[in-house]
Amino acid sequence: MLLALLLSSLIGLSLGLLGGGGSIVTVPILMYALHVPAKSAIAMSLAVVGVTSASAAITHARAGNVRWRVAALFGGAGMVGAFAGGHLARLVPGWLLLSGFGAMMLLTAAAMLRGKKPARASDEGAMKPGRAILDGVAVGLVTGMVGAGGGFLVVPALVLLGGLPMHAAVGTSLVVIAMKSFAGLAGYLGHVSIDWPLTALTSAAAIAGSVAGGKLSARVPQERLRQGFAWFVVVMGVFLLGMQIPAAAWAAARAFVSAHLDWALALGGGVLIGLAAALLLLVNGRIAGVSGIASGLLAPARGDVLWRALFVAGLVLGGAVMGRAWPALFSNTLSRSLPAIALAGLLVGIGSRLGNGCTSGHGVCGVSRFSPRSIAATATFIATGAFTTLIINRLLGGSL
Repeated sequence: MLLALLLSSLIGLSLGLLGGGGSIVTVPILMYALHVPAKSAIAMSLAVVGVTSASAAITHARAGNVRWRVAALFGGAGMVGAFAGGHLARLVPGWLLLSGFGAMMLLTAAAMLRGKKPARASDEGAMKPGRAILDGVAVGLVTGMVGAGGGFLVVPALVLLGGLPMHAAVGTSLVVIAMKSFAGLAGYLGHVSIDWPLTALTSAAAIAGSVAGGKLSARVPQERLRQGFAWFVVVMGVFLLGMQIPAAAWAAARAFVSAHLDWALALGGGVLIGLAAALLLLVNGRIAGVSGIASGLLAPARGDVLWRALFVAGLVLGGAVMGRAWPALFSNTLSRSLPAIALAGLLVGIGSRLGNGCTSGHGVCGVSRFSPRSIAATATFIATGAFTTLIINRLLGGSL
């Protein structure tokens, strides 16, 4: 339950930061972490996302990032579509709803990543009333059926069709999401069972995350926010589609992973490190690796402590959560003495400092952007590290 609540805070963080993605996170959390049936999870997600979006919209409204006329037109029409979609959902199997949800996520993310030039707009947006109503009904119908608040469709529509700046699209989207989520929930009531205590608990955790997301959104440049939103939708869309793969295929995949566990864990670890480095680049606008962040705490600049401390705390918390969730993957025994481990850590710290962070800094962000400097630095770092290990292993008689 604790892990589920921590994950639920990501619902609010996503909504507050990106103006969407809450349902994308909520449905998998309810289904796969809390074991709620598919259609009940969809209905509960509408309640969670509606309450959380309304809370997050308050922060954005205070910052002047809500375009009320656009929200009223788009959201009002979307409520009608969402209500109808909630009723139509009873006629469609849950797996088909979720598969359509995932496919549509990938299509809208592709539109954002193509960088289509937004329509020229006034402060209130360039959408004509008729177009806003038509688009609102269409988006509401789809999102009501699949249990989505619609931010993954509303934000691209407001940016690409309505011509709103990204920050305004995020704030306006939250109002639209709240309106359509409550309308979609009304369509589900009466033919789907809802665990209201669990819904309330998940909503409370999500609201806490939305406060942090709303404040963080104001610090992120609009183009980075747009690109980050698109890639977030890609990741979650692939995940949701993957969960619809038949059980037999997953059984074969699990057998393969069990036979090559080291490969699978290395791949998973690399993906997580890459996501962390990309998120830091998105938020802080610079390449930052684990060693650089930690060493920065020893001589911090003014106002540069909190995010570093939170990152280190996250490292510890992440390890604790993983150790609790999958204890079989972690060993409690040390193959070397504590002084040897301390010396090894010291040498790694000195080496990464001298190399200006050639691991998760240059090695992930720099190489992924094909920076010649980062590629050369990382290749040199790895080659000299491997050579040093080889020499020491020979000196110790091959005991490493």
